[in-house]
Amino acid sequence: MAAIRDAWRQGVVAIMLGASGMLGASGVANAQSLPASPASSTEKPGQEETAPAKDDDGLLVTAAIRARYETVGGRPSPDVAAAEQAFLVRTGIALEYGPGPLTIGGELVDSRGYGIGTRTQIDNGDINALELPQAYLKLRLDPGATPLGLASVEGGRFLINLGSGRLVATDEYRNTVTGFTGVRFDFKPTRTTGVSLFYVMPQEHLPSGDAEVRRNVVRFDRETLNNVLFGAHITQKQALGAGQVELAYYRLAEHDSPGRATADRRLHTIDARFSRSAQDRGFDYDLEGAYQFGRASESMRADATNAPMKAGFVHAAAGFTFGGAIKPRLGLFYDYASGNGRQAGAGGTLHRFDTLFGSRRDDFGPSGTYAALARRNISAPGVRFEAKPADRFEVLTDYRGIWLASRYDGFYDLTDPTGRSGRFAGQQVEGRLRYWVIPNRLRLESNFAVLFKEAFLRNVPEAVARKASTVRFLETNLLVTF
Repeated sequence: MAAIRDAWRQGVVAIMLGASGMLGASGVANAQSLPASPASSTEKPGQEETAPAKDDDGLLVTAAIRARYETVGGRPSPDVAAAEQAFLVRTGIALEYGPGPLTIGGELVDSRGYGIGTRTQIDNGDINALELPQAYLKLRLDPGATPLGLASVEGGRFLINLGSGRLVATDEYRNTVTGFTGVRFDFKPTRTTGVSLFYVMPQEHLPSGDAEVRRNVVRFDRETLNNVLFGAHITQKQALGAGQVELAYYRLAEHDSPGRATADRRLHTIDARFSRSAQDRGFDYDLEGAYQFGRASESMRADATNAPMKAGFVHAAAGFTFGGAIKPRLGLFYDYASGNGRQAGAGGTLHRFDTLFGSRRDDFGPSGTYAALARRNISAPGVRFEAKPADRFEVLTDYRGIWLASRYDGFYDLTDPTGRSGRFAGQQVEGRLRYWVIPNRLRLESNFAVLFKEAFLRNVPEAVARKASTVRFLETNLLVTF
């Protein structure tokens, strides 16, 4: 099986490189990046409706490189250095060919890091040198071919982005991508209804050793039947007026395998969402909630107790976009994700929500060397401002207060099992500036975040960098798309 998988990867790489050469020779160089590519300029890559048009021959070849420098200081976790700098580079080339109903595609992504210290927060979620997250076949069926309307079947290695991306997503901001290997079936029985069914194995980023990751060692990712994700996602547009309703079910089943320790998660997640997109001079909203149950271990240690789990999360947001040249939007939001109680790890029920393969940036701020907030053990209201002062320029900033959902669970890799450090963790101000120097070709972007430490981060016993009252993060990146 391993030999067949490696041969398939090598074959797709050869096809991609060969197609790139033919494309350059023919002078066709105007294709935009694949929607599933990390080179994508969209916030939700991987969705069919954002796909760029192919050329007349059904061929699409794209390439992109993004260079990112970031610096952080004042981190309170004892497991990493209080201050850190990192230079991350992500290069991608993608090919898709399909003049008829059958399409073949692949994508090569090289995610590297430089200047990474030994006490870093960067791991193989940020560095994954020379990988093939996509190598797939897709068959599209016309509405008359099946009783299910417009349909498609996809098999192989591919990326997935479902709904809001809070549970299964391709994170455009992160330096790496999470690929899946398996099969996916999509169909649209009506113009406003879409259904996605999938059975996949998440690709495990390799290598996993810290030293090898810092040296950008190349080792192909792997997938295993010991770690599978399957489920369904249903979308109904124009529900209750201009709103959209989404329902989803996800089943994650994993257990230890040779060379791979897990938390033995056997989780069911039921998700529902009601949303309306932002529009000029109008209101928008996004209400989403999930209930999660099953069994899991609190850690990946071999002696960790596998316990029952009941958890949930809620995201609620509403905003209004004003008229005018800059189209300002002002919105309120609230995020809640449950955390473990006093008895977790001692045979009691676990309550810490597991976000599965969800995205962080859109809701919680930058990841990478910052990564302060995640969709677990938080209760965090806030306000957000967005604007587009010019066609090429975008601004986003928000403020939120951060409380722990449970004072007995952790935040920023710190835990006070006594609960005496309190629940008020901090206040965060974060934002993003984005400018297209050359539309669809050259993008300059900067992300920042400041976390003001409050009672929990000041009092929790294991915290470091106590003299620093804030965690400060600044990042700048340049994206070039071909």
